[in-house]
Amino acid sequence: SRQDGEAAEIFADMRSYADDLLFSHTGVMVLLVGITAGMLIVQDFRNNTIRNKIIVGHSRTEIYLANLIVSLTVMMIYEVVYLVVALAFGGLLLGFRDFPNTDIIVNMLLVLPIEIAMTSLIVFLCTSMKNVGGFVLSISMHYIVSMFSLALLLLHKHPKIMEIVKEAVPSYQMDLIGNGPIPEHWLRMILFMFGITVISTIGGILIFKKSDLK
Repeated sequence: SRQDGEAAEIFADMRSYADDLLFSHTGVMVLLVGITAGMLIVQDFRNNTIRNKIIVGHSRTEIYLANLIVSLTVMMIYEVVYLVVALAFGGLLLGFRDFPNTDIIVNMLLVLPIEIAMTSLIVFLCTSMKNVGGFVLSISMHYIVSMFSLALLLLHKHPKIMEIVKEAVPSYQMDLIGNGPIPEHWLRMILFMFGITVISTIGGILIFKKSDLK
């Protein structure tokens, strides 16, 4: 009947809205983690807390990894709180009927390595620069990387290169993952994020070990 059709259309619209809500936080999450974790790290340098930690016997590697763990913990808390609220809202809106579906659940899990990679880059920038400039750069990193990658895509017209750039850059991965099917090369995307996390962590530790804390 006409009423059943209208009801089904309204439900489909609500379903799309609820699914989109689960992924609408990805860009803002980088900003929140950058503000919280970035300020903590930069403040340690400004207050000479880092030097005090070294004096009492903590190695620079331990300090860096501790900052990374704290930052990842902050990210996970934000992520869990947001998703719990979004799932509860969507479930109440839809009566918990097939919400979220399997593809959406997988995509939600794929967001995690992206957030981890972005958080590791935030720690890298703040620890390496040791000042407010690192903090500012970390909170704007998502948008800077997006603009740089867009320019790269416009300059390079090879389809394969364009595909790899989209899958290797965290900001573009966020656009590929969302209210839709599971990305075709999801495993390759995870490996890219794992590589960014490892490289930025090792690089950050090496730079921090050689940096002057005077």
